[in-house]
Amino acid sequence: MIAKTVTGSDFTGALTYGAGLRAGRPNEKSELLSVANVGSQDAHQIAAEMAAVASMSGRIQQPVWHTILSWSPDEKVNREQKLRAAARYCELMGADLGRHQVAVYEHRDKDHAHVHIYINRVPMDGGPALRTDQNYARNVVATRQIRKELGMAELPSRRQTTRDLDPGKEATRGHVRDVLTAALANPAIQSLDQLVTHLREREIETTLKRDGKGVLVGTSFRYQESSVKGTDVGVKAKQLRDHFSPFGREALRTADQGQPRATGLAAAPTGAGLLPGDDGALLSFEDGPAEGPGADDAQQNENELRRKKRRRRHH
Repeated sequence: MIAKTVTGSDFTGALTYGAGLRAGRPNEKSELLSVANVGSQDAHQIAAEMAAVASMSGRIQQPVWHTILSWSPDEKVNREQKLRAAARYCELMGADLGRHQVAVYEHRDKDHAHVHIYINRVPMDGGPALRTDQNYARNVVATRQIRKELGMAELPSRRQTTRDLDPGKEATRGHVRDVLTAALANPAIQSLDQLVTHLREREIETTLKRDGKGVLVGTSFRYQESSVKGTDVGVKAKQLRDHFSPFGREALRTADQGQPRATGLAAAPTGAGLLPGDDGALLSFEDGPAEGPGADDAQQNENELRRKKRRRRHH
């Protein structure tokens, strides 16, 4: 099981999209599994109730918390297990079910089980809002705890190929993943430069790829003569940007950025439970790169590179 989280400002858009309401017709492959602290099971009404509570805090600009929990295609998960996992996730991320409004939807449009959790970051009692810093690392810790408690399996970050069976590569991938995950969960590491230094001290060399504007767009790691990409260990460049951006722009810089670079690459120095509801609807949460307005420079750059590669293949 893995978790992915995004935050936003529009409850109506999030929940109607979550409910699969397109062209006024509900998605028959989705269902509202449960709600907490809302009086309706209609997506528009749930959104209105959450927005009303969120309006009590003028400081929180993105009160919508949306997480998808996904299981492996070969893992059978029943309704009770999904509800328990969703409730435990909320608790582990600090969303007390006695204080926060929650709606949980399930999708059945993929070959793997997955649920979508919508949380109002602003609690009903007016207390501190749900924090969003270091969400990637906190998701890793939370899902690991849930898997342990409920006996669930870990979802591989990507499909295996015959090349993945190389024992040296597999050992490097596992070691780098473990060290990197622990580092991202360490509250003392609050910048990309600190992360690179931390990895170097553990004999993991880091290479960072940046676009023309200096935005991080790719990573790779080397340990004991074997190299792996960031995507091989489940950590994309965007996830690192999202992880460190709450600490300010300087947190995304590294000491090597002031040095001349060839080919535009910057290389780092080496060395309570939920209440079940009636039928509803649910969305499919895609984790690909964003397009159009709102996509950051690095994402647009990555999208353009993909389009160029496709055009070269077709010609």
